[in-house]
Amino acid sequence: MILTRLHLVHYRNYKDETFEFSPGINVICGQNAQGKTNLVESVHLLSRGYSHKTGTLADMVGFDESGFFVKADIVKKDITHSLSVKMQDKKKTVLLNGKKETRRDAVLGVLTTILFEPDDLKIVKEGPEKRRRFMNNEISGFKPNYPYVLKNYAKIHNQRNALLKEIKYDSTLALTLDSWDEQLVKYGAVLMRYRIDYLRRLNIKARELHRELSGGREELVLFYQNNVLENPQEFSDLERIFKEKLQASRQEDIARGSTTYGPHVDDIMIHLNGKDAKKYGSQGQQRTAAISLKLSQIEIYRESTGDYPVVLLDDILSELDDRRQRNILSILGKTQAFITCTDPSFIEHYSEYPSKIFRIEDGKQLKVES
Repeated sequence: MILTRLHLVHYRNYKDETFEFSPGINVICGQNAQGKTNLVESVHLLSRGYSHKTGTLADMVGFDESGFFVKADIVKKDITHSLSVKMQDKKKTVLLNGKKETRRDAVLGVLTTILFEPDDLKIVKEGPEKRRRFMNNEISGFKPNYPYVLKNYAKIHNQRNALLKEIKYDSTLALTLDSWDEQLVKYGAVLMRYRIDYLRRLNIKARELHRELSGGREELVLFYQNNVLENPQEFSDLERIFKEKLQASRQEDIARGSTTYGPHVDDIMIHLNGKDAKKYGSQGQQRTAAISLKLSQIEIYRESTGDYPVVLLDDILSELDDRRQRNILSILGKTQAFITCTDPSFIEHYSEYPSKIFRIEDGKQLKVES
């Protein structure tokens, strides 16, 4: 999968720019606030259907404009596809090969991306919400149904919590909890099965990659932590166990005004050489583990889709020492990559990879170097 061409019109600070990319490493360089991340965001938008920076499409419209247009040409298995997103007067339109598409799964997989940004280096050391977001983002990239299930579970979970708070003042409302529990179990069980399957694959790929990155000195092991299943043997009985736990905790849930059990409290336990990396890992070990988790997605996506994803590294190299930079760039040799930075000199050491350097200033290409 290669992104060959990108056209941006009135997209953030880009007035009307067209980029022709290398199939290897594309370095997007320039000073801060010139549009480097905006370019990466536009690729992510085409790939996932949403921005990683904002939840509002209007934020992506250029100053004093009424809409934007983003179009990419993608070569996949020797076939060229065009994928575009248009936003005009607050209405979003997605076109695949010139035809309007309303279903997300129709375009998912045409352009598959993995985004790695500085905040991802905190996957190990921050709280469970950070790791749940990591799972949600990565699974959504190659499982079309996952965002739908996640959205429905979140909606039902929020509505159940609101009902629990109301029951404190009107106990007759407790009679309606059964129907909400049924829906919560329905979507929650699917969500957990997706995550269990994904973490099984991630455990294998991340362990292999981390062994390579650490020079064989560290063994990375991941554990799926949830409060519904107590052991993997209960997997086939997931729905029944989840339902029973919701019923058993009902009075506690009403008293707290929130739901105790479910995938909304899931976490990933990350161990290095048998120890909790969050508690006992050094900053360097935590960062290397985060790199292993993120970049192992490359092989997971390839196995799931039959093609390598496009990798987006947004200002990540500046956060890493030379050794970790070299490790990442050696892995990227298999894929097309987009790297934003202020200093592109690092690419001189990787002449074996086809590459292009794009110098950006105020949303314009000043210079392109091959």
